[in-house]
Amino acid sequence: MSKVGIRYQVPVFFMAAILFAGSSVLAAPPDNYTATMVSSGMEMPMARMGARSRVENPGMKDVVTISLGDMKKTIMMNKVTKTYYEQPIQDRENTPNAYDPDMVLEKKKVGAETIDGHPCIKYDAVFYRKNTPEEKYKATLWEAQDLKDFNIQTEMTLPPNPKYPGPGGKMVMKFKDIKLGAAKASLFEVPGDYTKVNSVQEVMGLGSMENMVEMMKKAPKGQRPPRP
Repeated sequence: MSKVGIRYQVPVFFMAAILFAGSSVLAAPPDNYTATMVSSGMEMPMARMGARSRVENPGMKDVVTISLGDMKKTIMMNKVTKTYYEQPIQDRENTPNAYDPDMVLEKKKVGAETIDGHPCIKYDAVFYRKNTPEEKYKATLWEAQDLKDFNIQTEMTLPPNPKYPGPGGKMVMKFKDIKLGAAKASLFEVPGDYTKVNSVQEVMGLGSMENMVEMMKKAPKGQRPPRP
């Protein structure tokens, strides 16, 4: 995979993860499940157990992102190279977070529909933080009645985010292959034989920044990439 491809896929993946985090604010119990999350044409196997979530990256095979909301950190690991990197959960000041205690949700029933064979109650919803009520996010959600009010589909309007490409706007997320109560603690732990590395680049197989610099120095002049 080229570096250009990685630069493109990483933001797309995290944009989907933001949508997932935001919709979790709207989700009713249960909070323990495994499923496949579908957004922007991508299918992402995932799991949730309380404040912990796990998502497999469709753009970078074998790369997994684990978010530990209770420990305020994120772990990215590679199942092939058995490496991992951890960092504090990034500041989401402008994005709703599923575990913000000041989050307010207002929803209104607008109908009933069937999604993928599941009878659902359809709601229009608005959510915002108590300290910034002027920054409202709108969404439509479908809660599956045969899955204990699981939020099986969300249509959500997001504002532009300067950290990621794209104009924001309407995004749709669906869940399929839902298994309630199937998430286990081991899904959110780093296996004991994995090695901790110092950067996301190393997890993705790009090597450390120091190694990349050395490789550029040793490369013949005609093969060195131009300086930015």
